[in-house]
Amino acid sequence: MAINQLNKYVWLVETIHRARKRGGITLKEIQSRWKDSDLSEGTELSRRTFINNLHSIEELFEISICCGSGYRYYIEYSDCFEEGSARSWMLNAFSLNAMVGNSRKLKERVLLEDMPSGRNYLEDIIKAMRDNRVISISYYSFNTEEYHEFDIHPYFVKAFKKRWYVVAYSPGTDDIRCYALDRMENVTISEETFKLPEDLNPAEYFKDCFGIINNEDSEVQKVVLKVDAFQSNYIRNLPLHTSQKETERTDEYSIFEYHLKPEFDFEQEIFSNMDTMEVLEPQWLREGIAEKLRNLTKKYQI
Repeated sequence: MAINQLNKYVWLVETIHRARKRGGITLKEIQSRWKDSDLSEGTELSRRTFINNLHSIEELFEISICCGSGYRYYIEYSDCFEEGSARSWMLNAFSLNAMVGNSRKLKERVLLEDMPSGRNYLEDIIKAMRDNRVISISYYSFNTEEYHEFDIHPYFVKAFKKRWYVVAYSPGTDDIRCYALDRMENVTISEETFKLPEDLNPAEYFKDCFGIINNEDSEVQKVVLKVDAFQSNYIRNLPLHTSQKETERTDEYSIFEYHLKPEFDFEQEIFSNMDTMEVLEPQWLREGIAEKLRNLTKKYQI
């Protein structure tokens, strides 16, 4: 129910956002498009429901939707659609569902990967982020194989490899950590508030990272990969990281250079493509991958 309502909010935001070049959109036009949307489930969008949704969108995403001349609705833009912003990430996370829901004919022709049940806590976490509220969670530890209860200050959320994560400050450990929502058993919003660090930006926080690991003790390093020509086509069109540069290209292979923190997630990405990739630099990463390959050959008795 919560996810469905969020999809409806995002559908409304995107519908108004797409009409920006023609000066906005009228409520009658929105109601017509809503009726054609699969998200409507056959229900009408009354003016009262529409106004209530606008208030909810402003509270949840801090996006202000105004009514201008000709009774046309438009978004009062600030940084809500700025690439890398927390609000942009939250909106993008639900946008495809909203687009698919806009066409009954497409519903069965667009197959989406399901996300773990942890998404059920998204609405509560987003609400806590909106009001800078401390949340209490019951979190499962793979090390102790049991749940632990503690408080966190939710800063922003991110989806990676079919999982939702919340990046939060942990008073108990006095550092910023990443928590998987599918490992939470309970989320309770408290009355206690926290102050969001003014210099914390989601895009900047993960700028030097691949995945969801940002180890402050790690240094940005130069990583050089040799990739066969066929696989290079995919990496060229969908870079592994924003720092990616193709420094050499032949008929047989390409050389790609990166500047990032080569943590576990990045190593796993390389290892999953080892038949098409070779680590040239740094030497410690090359040796680490080689050691994994030796262990793999022993396991399969090759």
